[in-house]
Amino acid sequence: MKSSYFGWLSIIFIFITFCPGFEAAAQETGKNQPLKEILSNLENRHEVRFSYRHQDIAGIIITIPEEDLDLEEVLEFLKKQTDLTLRRLDERYIAIIKNITKIDLSATVLDSATGMPLEGATIFTSDSLTTGFTDRQGRFSLKNIPADALIKIRFLGYETWKRPAEAIEKNPSIFLTSAFQPLQETVIVNYLTSGISKKIDGSTYIDTDRFGVLPGMVEPDVLQTIESLPGVESVNETISNINIRGGTSDQNLVLFDGIKMYLTGHFFGLISAFNPNLTKDVNVIKNGSSAHLNDGISGTIDIHSKDDLSQTFSAGAGINLVSTDAYLQLPITKKFELHFSGRRSINDFFNTPTYDSYFSRTLQDTEITMETSEDHLKTADFNYYDTSLKALYDFNDDQQLRFTFIKIHNDLEYIESFKENPSDESRRSRLAQDNLALGGTWNAKWNNSFETNTSSYFTRYRLDALNHTLNTDQRLIQENEVLETGLKFNSVKTLSNKIKLLNGYQFYEVGVSNNENLNNPFFSSRIKNVIRSHSVYSEINFLGEQTFLRGGIRLNYLPKFSKFLAEPRLSFNQDLGNKVSFKAQAEMKSQTTSQIIDLQGDFLGVENRRWILSDDDTYPVITSRQVSAGFDYKAGGWYIDLEAFFKEVKGVSTSNQGFQDQNEFKRTSGSYTARGMELLVNKKAGPFHTYFTYTLGENNYSFEELTPSEFPNNFDIRHSGSLAANYTLNRLKFSLGGHLRSGKPYTRPIAGKETRREGNNWVVNYASPNEETLPSYFRIDFSSAYNFSVSGKAKAQISLGLLNILNRKNVINRYYRISSDSPRETVQIDNTSLGFTPNASFRMSF
Repeated sequence: MKSSYFGWLSIIFIFITFCPGFEAAAQETGKNQPLKEILSNLENRHEVRFSYRHQDIAGIIITIPEEDLDLEEVLEFLKKQTDLTLRRLDERYIAIIKNITKIDLSATVLDSATGMPLEGATIFTSDSLTTGFTDRQGRFSLKNIPADALIKIRFLGYETWKRPAEAIEKNPSIFLTSAFQPLQETVIVNYLTSGISKKIDGSTYIDTDRFGVLPGMVEPDVLQTIESLPGVESVNETISNINIRGGTSDQNLVLFDGIKMYLTGHFFGLISAFNPNLTKDVNVIKNGSSAHLNDGISGTIDIHSKDDLSQTFSAGAGINLVSTDAYLQLPITKKFELHFSGRRSINDFFNTPTYDSYFSRTLQDTEITMETSEDHLKTADFNYYDTSLKALYDFNDDQQLRFTFIKIHNDLEYIESFKENPSDESRRSRLAQDNLALGGTWNAKWNNSFETNTSSYFTRYRLDALNHTLNTDQRLIQENEVLETGLKFNSVKTLSNKIKLLNGYQFYEVGVSNNENLNNPFFSSRIKNVIRSHSVYSEINFLGEQTFLRGGIRLNYLPKFSKFLAEPRLSFNQDLGNKVSFKAQAEMKSQTTSQIIDLQGDFLGVENRRWILSDDDTYPVITSRQVSAGFDYKAGGWYIDLEAFFKEVKGVSTSNQGFQDQNEFKRTSGSYTARGMELLVNKKAGPFHTYFTYTLGENNYSFEELTPSEFPNNFDIRHSGSLAANYTLNRLKFSLGGHLRSGKPYTRPIAGKETRREGNNWVVNYASPNEETLPSYFRIDFSSAYNFSVSGKAKAQISLGLLNILNRKNVINRYYRISSDSPRETVQIDNTSLGFTPNASFRMSF
């Protein structure tokens, strides 16, 4: 009997221990239990299997369901008790899926210091399944995002920002903080104002979308901005004559989306020809350029339009006291997008004081403004426009195709007639400039360590002038045309996380023609030259924690001259500790195109420069070599940049230096050397941002066939300094600054013997070249801008700019001519800068 009793107890013990179903049956319903245990019991009771992720049900405790419920009733009970989805896959298997709240996210990314939107910031979730980019207004949208997903935002020069999606939904304004790190791609952000950064390779990066304000400017005119940098001047106050470390403007390589541009200014240089709305960023290189860049012996201005698909429609329009413009960003599909932009002067409708001031400044001391007989009538009209189209197509994340079209146009019309018969005897003269450019690029990333870039372009510059004089009925036609086509292939191999290798090949063909046709007396001339160039180059980049090094070499071959030109390049930056870094750059470069001045009165006297090609004789290939070195200091909101440089340029011609003295009509070649020091002191404290720049320079010519053979360069500016302060108050910005520099050199006649006779002609009897300097140039400018929301996504900005608020008459050029009253006397001719010139703009974007 006892054995039978103990036997039954043993069977019951084993059954309870090893049979979960019995355990569940033994438990009381209506009490709480972990869901995982309940599911295990239900699998045995109903002979089913539940499929789930353990992390989805971990920690869930619910009430135990009643035993008399069938399977469907149990499943409905579990749905109500949990936030889970239970889905029957078949008779045996049931899937359990965690319900995740999904939201549609829309937010705006802004600069924490300035409140300006940041375009191109990268948006991605923690699982990297969803990515996007901010648009022009800093906005982004993500659809169907898990509420608990971690959103990360990254932007060059800023700290990475992380928040859950549901937190962004509650506060859609996201502010990024500038990241000041010793050695990254960017050394310093807000170099002069927001949107301007100093890069580790020594170049200056300008982001027009983040651009703040600079004194006197109402919009981010990239070429006017460049003139604010130390070592960059414009002796005649125009952006078409930018002098980088003492060089002439034709020694600057200006690229737009990789296309070489031969026309850079409207109003013959007072306004940049590149519409700020189509410009995304600019890289300014004074020395140590990459081996893939050719030409530009004095500097490179590399301009880019927006290059990323935004998948967002946006548009905008604006007007100022000189021009009106509009742009359109139109997504066609998820992979294809079009960008349009256009700008035109407003004088077709009405003239403004700003337009009149620019017009007078442009035409001073030209045939159009020179005094004529009292019985003459003169009218002149000038207008300009620029337009662009960019097509963007992404085959996938690793293959992108881009196409760029841009056209720039200036048109001046001049009508002269007699007062008695203005319609019958009128003479019409005209001056037109055009630059049309086409280009395409194909970017391909073949794997994580290898990518290629293939590009081709075509650019055409044309200058046409018709000068029809009233008294003599003489008709002079002058033309200057440049046609250039090019092909470039780059490959980048990533050897490690610190080392990259660049290799490439470039071919270009450039043809230049100069035509003249005169009816009385008859004269006709047509000169055309063509040069082809083949180049190969290689470059290695090293970016470590404390060291940056880029070294390369470019080998050019010019078949026309059977000439090889080797051009080594170097850029170096080393962190020395204690917030100090050392930098050094060096390069050798060459170029075959340049501008010359045959006569100061060419092209109505308004535009007297024409492009030519080297002939390896009278006009040799221009070559340069340059070295620079200095230190950076950054701490506590202070940034100090000190750099010394030396540059030697050979092959320059007297024809392209703009002489207006005894060397004006002499044709020979020589060289110049420029040396100096550049200083920038930058301080940022909360909403205040101040900077001071100073350049000390010396620039001298050497022409063996001239007497004297050595004398100061026409662009020798010994001292130049700027001081400015920017202040930001919420959405309101102010900028006040002044610029003071030495006057440019000029040559004056010998006192008491101002003229002398040469045969039957009287000429000015000049003293030694460039012995004198003009009075100092001084100007104070002011700007302000206010951003505000109109409604919905519509944003607006009102800007005010005041140039030369003291109305100082700065003399920017001086030369002498024989007096028409007496051949023994000279007349001093002074060209002056812009006087007080106000400008205002209003912009809207959608």
